[in-house]
Amino acid sequence: MSKDGANKFGRASELRLVAERRGEKTVLADVAATMPFRVMHPFEVPTAKIAGAAAGEGLAPVALQVMVMSASAGIMAGDAQCVDVCVGAGAALQVTTQAFDKVHRMGEEESASRETRLRVANGGFLDYSPQPMIPFAGSAYAASASVELAGPDASLVYEEVLSCGRAARGERFGYRSFRNRVRVDVAGAPVYVDNTVYEPDRMPMEEFGLYEGFSHLGNLVLVNCRVGESAFLAARDYLREETGVIGAAAGSPVGASAGSEAVAGGVTRLASGDVCVRLLGHRAQRVGDVLSRTRALLI
Repeated sequence: MSKDGANKFGRASELRLVAERRGEKTVLADVAATMPFRVMHPFEVPTAKIAGAAAGEGLAPVALQVMVMSASAGIMAGDAQCVDVCVGAGAALQVTTQAFDKVHRMGEEESASRETRLRVANGGFLDYSPQPMIPFAGSAYAASASVELAGPDASLVYEEVLSCGRAARGERFGYRSFRNRVRVDVAGAPVYVDNTVYEPDRMPMEEFGLYEGFSHLGNLVLVNCRVGESAFLAARDYLREETGVIGAAAGSPVGASAGSEAVAGGVTRLASGDVCVRLLGHRAQRVGDVLSRTRALLI
């Protein structure tokens, strides 16, 4: 740290992935990463395994699964990260991360940020599903994700999970601020926008309309994934069974008296006909499992 308390080691970092179809396979045509980002050797998997019904005839039969790693203990004060992923026509790419993203404690005037840009050509498919994020007490973090789908045949699965913090250490909603803006455009027109701003010092994070007594929030968005009505209804019925009646005391947050396996939330159609799932739960693993099962039913 410098004398004024600022983190002089905060750094700008970049990650770029470009996927293209070559013959029957998806390949990484370009990979570039600066510290702390690192990229594992990708795995080849059948495209149908990750894309389901979205795997139209134009997609390569073989997709790539890419895992992004970090050589750092987490996101520190002053860090400014930029992630750029481009998927070409006929390519199918799944991107995830090795471990939970941790946003570390920082000074009162300090913050960190990440800008994510995802681009998918017509006939391409991208599944972007990083591991959950944990904002530590005292942290301030701002993220933005801009997704550009070239047209109606560019398909996207976007998943994110946010924790309340390190609850076991008494840091439940102890962060200063968390901002996360996600926008998905198809052929230049917005189909999904979510602008999250959490400032626990002045927001009742445990109450209705926010976390409702739960500790984790999960979002799943599917765009141009050919979700039929029967699949949508199956996912809706599954979530109804999983959420059920929590049984919290009248007037208390929904999740306050619920067990660790309890979840709340549902699935909805967007105006564009695409699908969004929002889920609240007490454990990241539980939220992730329900989102994965819901996704399997949808596509």
